[in-house]
Amino acid sequence: MTISIDKPVTFSLIGQRVTNQDYVYPVDERSGLFIVCDGIGGWDQGEVASRLVAEAVARFMEQHPTDCIEESYLAEALASAYRTLLEYLSQNRLLSRLGTTLALLQLTSRGATVAHVGDSRVYHMRGGVILHQTLDHKYVQDLVAGGIITEEQALNHPRRHTLSRSIGVQSNESPLRMDKGEIAHIADIQMGDFFFLCTDGVLEQVDDQSLRNIFAQYETSQDIADQLLGRCRNLTRDNYSGCLVRIKHVSREKANLPFGIFGQSQE
Repeated sequence: MTISIDKPVTFSLIGQRVTNQDYVYPVDERSGLFIVCDGIGGWDQGEVASRLVAEAVARFMEQHPTDCIEESYLAEALASAYRTLLEYLSQNRLLSRLGTTLALLQLTSRGATVAHVGDSRVYHMRGGVILHQTLDHKYVQDLVAGGIITEEQALNHPRRHTLSRSIGVQSNESPLRMDKGEIAHIADIQMGDFFFLCTDGVLEQVDDQSLRNIFAQYETSQDIADQLLGRCRNLTRDNYSGCLVRIKHVSREKANLPFGIFGQSQE
């Protein structure tokens, strides 16, 4: 499979916070790798944690290229991120804990791999239809999945913002707890599809039905981004960040290389 994309559109705004703790990994269209992270609120230097983790995961994937992310591979990539956070924590003794979420998209000759830890999301959209959506790693989501509370009750639960998984380290934590990431492989990709990575700040003002409506009405990444920003601007309290990737063309013919730039040779 050979996949080509339009120029991705990204945004990251501070909202009503003092600092922007979100981080959108700099887009390199040829790499096929897209990452969005959200530093954990209330922890130390979330803006540093989100950047360090995104860079560590990207660096690992660049040094150990693969055309299909499996659980063991993701675990190694996350382990490198944990080591990076621990090293930073050891060099900054006044800090006690660092943490972030992670949302990741990789496009290769096999299709798309989506991975996440925490409540930053990845959507696969086709027109106004959500084909795939990551499930938040949150305390209330676990309660809903277990049938303990309803989705409606989760909206106003006192612990609705508490993460059940994250990439985080604490100075007094021994042994180190390393949360697992979740992976989905997507082979059904068509021209005009979108992948949308976002932090939870976007979702303060944009629910799933709003997303369906926006993606049904608009066809370019910039138009969709403008709609999302229009809904969030001056209303969203949290930082809000996103990355829009539109599929320009998909060829089912065998690619020149088993792994490379969306399955293409790097000439």
